[in-house]
Amino acid sequence: MAGNRNYKRRRKPAGKHYRINLATIIAMVIFVYFIARFAMTITKPKISTYEVTAQKIYDTITTKALAIRDEHVVSTDQAGYIIYYVADGERVGVNSGVYAVDLSGSVYSQVSGKDNDISISDDDYINIKNVIKDYKNSYKDSAYGSVYDFKYSLDNNIMEIVNDSVIKKINNLSSDDSFTNSLNKVVANDTGVISYCYDGMEGLNIDSITSDSFKHMDTAMKQIRSTDQYKAGSPVYRIINSENWQLVLELSKDQYERIKNEKFLTVNFLKDGLTAERAASFFEKNGSYFVSLDFNKYMERYMDDRYLDVEVVINSVSGLKVPNSSIVEEELYAIPMEYSTMADEAISGVTFSKITTDDKGKETTTVIAPNICYVDEKNKLYYVSKVDLSAGDQLVLAPPEDKEETAISGEIYTISKKDKFKGVYLINRGFTQFIVINSLYETDDFCIAEDKTLYGISEYDHIVLNHNSIGEGQSIY
Repeated sequence: MAGNRNYKRRRKPAGKHYRINLATIIAMVIFVYFIARFAMTITKPKISTYEVTAQKIYDTITTKALAIRDEHVVSTDQAGYIIYYVADGERVGVNSGVYAVDLSGSVYSQVSGKDNDISISDDDYINIKNVIKDYKNSYKDSAYGSVYDFKYSLDNNIMEIVNDSVIKKINNLSSDDSFTNSLNKVVANDTGVISYCYDGMEGLNIDSITSDSFKHMDTAMKQIRSTDQYKAGSPVYRIINSENWQLVLELSKDQYERIKNEKFLTVNFLKDGLTAERAASFFEKNGSYFVSLDFNKYMERYMDDRYLDVEVVINSVSGLKVPNSSIVEEELYAIPMEYSTMADEAISGVTFSKITTDDKGKETTTVIAPNICYVDEKNKLYYVSKVDLSAGDQLVLAPPEDKEETAISGEIYTISKKDKFKGVYLINRGFTQFIVINSLYETDDFCIAEDKTLYGISEYDHIVLNHNSIGEGQSIY
């Protein structure tokens, strides 16, 4: 019989208890914090910023202007070949020889035949190269009329070379009386500057200007000088008798209304970049609007131009460039300047004594320094943000005697008056702060705001680019 065995009943192990230590708690807090920060980041609207820059812009009118001069075209009363003694752009006096008519053509044939070579100097080559270079540098597809000016300039240079060569040969043959007697020399009847181009508008004056005068602005000047035989009555030169001339612009009604009260206008000549300020005269005629600018110099510079591309500067504005998307309108509370106080040296800026109530219901005053958004010097008012004060808040006139709180004394001002202002949200301090701007000039995309205003924006300030994404007093980080 088997022996008795003793069996011990095993007890089931008690359930395990997990202890939460301090490290676990800290890890959980950090985890929750990062989850919260991540949630805030993905839900927080993205804010684009803009750095304020200084800029100068010009309000201009770009158009073609019509030149009016004291000028006329001189024609020959004899047929024949013309030999010129005066260069283009040269000034002549009364009875100065301008040209000679070779009635028979014998002299001209002798000095300009096939056996007579024309010598071209280095200066001649340089002049021609400069004409080509100037045309290439100023070429624009839209200014196709400049092609005619280029052609005239080249023709004029070539005719100068040909004519100089002819004159030299005539001087060498001048000892032959039979040769020189066949030339009929013609002198100038007036003093002025000689030009060898014309366009048929030489008789135009300020009284005869109409809107039709601007309908053929691509008409080119015609070259007068030629190696062919001239007929009697043909133009031989144009003479400009005075340095005084006028530039006339046709304006739209809107342009006219904008500048009609200006006494002087600044004009930029787009042909060569010259800028000049001149007295302006405005006039209307048959429903059209014009302005005339008087000049007493530069005539020779533009003597072969009837129509000139110009830019009239109406106004130049310097200031700070602000995108229109940054501009927001806010209401601000007005506070009389007399209620400001500088009693608390620990608080910078303009301060006020605001009436507050403590836990026991006692009224005292506390020094506050709200955001000053705008200063109205004329009416002696500070305009402050609605974030810092509310309607019904009361300010005491007398400055506080204590740095923290004082008993109330003096006149009381209750905040109620408010006005709307345009401004931007400044973010230099990490939160949005409304700043009033004074717009000097506006376009569809941006405005030019006044610089160096009290409590205003400055160059290199950072502002919110799109005000719809945020409000005032909000943190941007």
